[in-house]
Amino acid sequence: MVSQDLSDLLEDSRFKEVKRLKKKNLPHKLHWFIDEDYFSEELLEIYNFELDRFVNLSKEGYQLFVDATHQIINRNQLHLLGIPDSFHNCIYHSWQQRDKHPFLYGRFDINGGFDRTNPKIIEFNADTCSTLPETLFWQPLQLEQLGSGYRQFNNFTTDIEKVFTAIKGHIPFENPSFLASTLGYNEDVLNANCITDSAYKSGFYPFYLDLEKVVFSAEEGIFYEIDGEYQPVDVFFKIFPWDWIIHEEPELARTLSSIITKDLSIVLNPAYTTIWQNKRFLAYITQNFPNDIIAKTYESQPSTSNYVVKPIYGRLGENIEIKTSKVVTSKGDYGNQQKIYQEFCPLAKDKENYFYQTGMILVGDTPSALNVRAQDSEIITDDCEFMSHFLR
Repeated sequence: MVSQDLSDLLEDSRFKEVKRLKKKNLPHKLHWFIDEDYFSEELLEIYNFELDRFVNLSKEGYQLFVDATHQIINRNQLHLLGIPDSFHNCIYHSWQQRDKHPFLYGRFDINGGFDRTNPKIIEFNADTCSTLPETLFWQPLQLEQLGSGYRQFNNFTTDIEKVFTAIKGHIPFENPSFLASTLGYNEDVLNANCITDSAYKSGFYPFYLDLEKVVFSAEEGIFYEIDGEYQPVDVFFKIFPWDWIIHEEPELARTLSSIITKDLSIVLNPAYTTIWQNKRFLAYITQNFPNDIIAKTYESQPSTSNYVVKPIYGRLGENIEIKTSKVVTSKGDYGNQQKIYQEFCPLAKDKENYFYQTGMILVGDTPSALNVRAQDSEIITDDCEFMSHFLR
């Protein structure tokens, strides 16, 4: 590992501590997170030039993903990512009609970018992105504790309502139905509720159901039952991964593919985000679109001595292995997946050996909100803390 000069450490003056907010004073969407002891009582200052750097990096990174997707689809190369042939038409259809099947939101995970260090995108949480309740509700509440004169980068609510308004323009009647669904995990449900709130404000009639209660028909569409009658779904928002559907629930994958290609329902995030979630696509970008924005990624072990090993569909920092002058690993459920190899891009670090990773949430192609996660480990996992930020 490259040694870290003291001048590269995050200064103590960047951090401001605020009083602990009591659960009874918080919106319901935050109660579960409070019980998980997840929120930091400190806020981290982001300098304005750093924010500009993160925003510009994210804009350029998104355009790289779009350009590379155009190429891999136009060249019929989806097989390079291990995506089954039976799902290709669904991806082609959703990509070719992106005005009707827009990318809703996702998050770039970014290492570095503080002070003199160059930021690098290490992955795109483009399919089932989380961290919405903490970004949209917790951050503003903590910002209030700082008093006047401070601000945050958070335009998510306004930006996502613009996307919903555009989607609504493709549906030929008022108050179209919007169904959100998850596998029932608390965190996923809370994130889904943030999206249904935005859908409601945009003129949709929103509803929530766990996946097991949703009815899918390859010939008729998606339905939910209410008062003994089955209601059609115009827009279906899911927080369960496309890769899980494709590889573990092939019948559901075939059904959804038929629903999407027949335009029976709009499914978000769109089918093409399974490309962006696949870390082999990062290697495709490295090979075909050389750049200094996304961490260089390879499908075989590089000759360099500093690199990171990741499962291609891994999440939550699980089954990561950092190989530098020392080896750092994390456990998880993705150990049997194919691996990729990525250049080691150091995280920001403070004097207490806490590491910090920036998340930039995009709505469509627009960088919309920033968040920070911190942990006493070089691998940011589900055991991290969420840290609010502030700008002057």
